[in-house]
Amino acid sequence: MSVWRQKAIECAPELKKEVEAPDLTLYTVFMELLPITRQAHTDKDTDRLKKIYDFAEWCHKQKDEKLWNAVGVSFYEHLADTNETYLQFTNWIKKEIYLDIRDLLNQRVDDEKMQRLDDYYGYKPSKKNHYR
Repeated sequence: MSVWRQKAIECAPELKKEVEAPDLTLYTVFMELLPITRQAHTDKDTDRLKKIYDFAEWCHKQKDEKLWNAVGVSFYEHLADTNETYLQFTNWIKKEIYLDIRDLLNQRVDDEKMQRLDDYYGYKPSKKNHYR
């Protein structure tokens, strides 16, 4: 069994059967983890949240594009979709990850929410020189 499958089962043992299916993709795993993450936020289940966010961070840091892309587009960019996850975003997402996924979020999040996140993380858009 691949390492990512093992780590996914550690986060959500109730998904064990699905995660073990050979045709399951990591994209699907992260889509399944979103409602679990929301519920863990509602329940203030910090142990479970730590496992989920550590797994997401582990995937984000991998060199294999299948891993970091899946977590970006199937998990991170959806964290601002609901208040349960958006309001806790800055407690769980490190600045370097935010900077990497900012463009994904910016496509889904309204300007006010993006400004709050940008302010928290100290993001300043780079000013491009326009030469004639």
